Amino acid sequence: MVGYFPSPAIVVHHGRSSSQYIHTVPLLLQMTGRHTGHCTVRQNGQVLNDSEITIASVLKQAGYRTAIFGKWGLASMNPSSLTWPTAKGFDQFFGYNDQANAHNYYPYWMWQNQEKMYFAENEKASYANCGYPYTEHCIWAQELFINQSIQFLQNVSKLDDSQPFYLFLSLTTPHAGDIGHDFETGVPSPYETPQYANQSTWPKVERDFASVITISDDQIGKVLKALDTYGLSNNTVVFYASDNGAHSEGGHNYKFFDSSGPLRGYKRSLHEGGVRTPLLIRWPEVTKGGTVSNQQWAFWDFFKTAADIAGIPASSLPPGIDGYSLVPTLQGGTQDQPRYIYHEYCFPNEDRTGWGQAVRFQDWKAVRYDFRNEVELYDLKEDIGEEKDVSQSYPEEVRLAIEFMDVAHEPGPYCGYLPPNPN
Repeated sequence: MVGYFPSPAIVVHHGRSSSQYIHTVPLLLQMTGRHTGHCTVRQNGQVLNDSEITIASVLKQAGYRTAIFGKWGLASMNPSSLTWPTAKGFDQFFGYNDQANAHNYYPYWMWQNQEKMYFAENEKASYANCGYPYTEHCIWAQELFINQSIQFLQNVSKLDDSQPFYLFLSLTTPHAGDIGHDFETGVPSPYETPQYANQSTWPKVERDFASVITISDDQIGKVLKALDTYGLSNNTVVFYASDNGAHSEGGHNYKFFDSSGPLRGYKRSLHEGGVRTPLLIRWPEVTKGGTVSNQQWAFWDFFKTAADIAGIPASSLPPGIDGYSLVPTLQGGTQDQPRYIYHEYCFPNEDRTGWGQAVRFQDWKAVRYDFRNEVELYDLKEDIGEEKDVSQSYPEEVRLAIEFMDVAHEPGPYCGYLPPNPN
């Protein structure tokens, strides 16, 4: 059985954490197993191809019961389309489909499969109407996602069959958002937790930010406890990861809590602060708890990893997907590092327009913008903060980085225009 919970931060005392987890546009990448050099969706607002095969489809075909609770955002607005979650391998869907609507933490309605479910308490949701400092008069969307997940696990436990399951809990906190609107005016929290409510010198948005992460930690703990309560823990693998680097949106400043630590950049940066985050995994009796791995892994590797855990042969997987299975590492073995890990971003957060590329290979990190600028090269082993560009001293590594970038990138319409083909 596989559980997958992408969201901000949680402390897991059972399992392995990876300090070399690299990612970008995560929901799409883990769904399709393709990196951003040739995936379908390369920026918000685009949708999957009708014929695209997801990991949910593969697992469902292998006999898995499947569900997604939270944000989808990869389909058209037509619930009958072939890009809808229930057409992409999920038996159950509850949550947002629209990227912008997911900014509203107190929506009037959300999707349940292909029907809208309305919440009368949120019809006129606002800071004034929901209550302050507790929003007890309205319903927080994340509370619904957690409750749906726990109910799903309870239902699974009541069945007499041995059908495995895949649960994708796609939370949005602590993304910037609003109450009753799709704006990004803050980082709404249902309440300020006691340890932060008295921090009078902190801006309110930072108290909310800290509170909502703490509340999310507690809620994920409830899901993990439900696995224990319903006797599902021992044969369930839990993956927990952030969908991007620390953000600076809705008035929150990523530097306030030093969220990027020694890494350069933040959300949407091509530097490590934008694409490198922790990955936490719990696999009882297989993965030793309390260990840290430096194995490099990205969201698109989840496809082959989940298939491997499910016993699905590589020959049965869709052609053209990227990545590799992390299972040998999770079982305590050793693996070679991937040859390279590649990223593309639209409008990266380096005060530039257009788009950019980055590639990590071994301890080298290279960054290039729009094919026009020279490649920046950093030695992460000696310079984790990417402060010193050493491209002039290592021409062979620069040549190799350009080779990886050119091979990985396939031209496609995104970022508002068609980037040139370097070849």
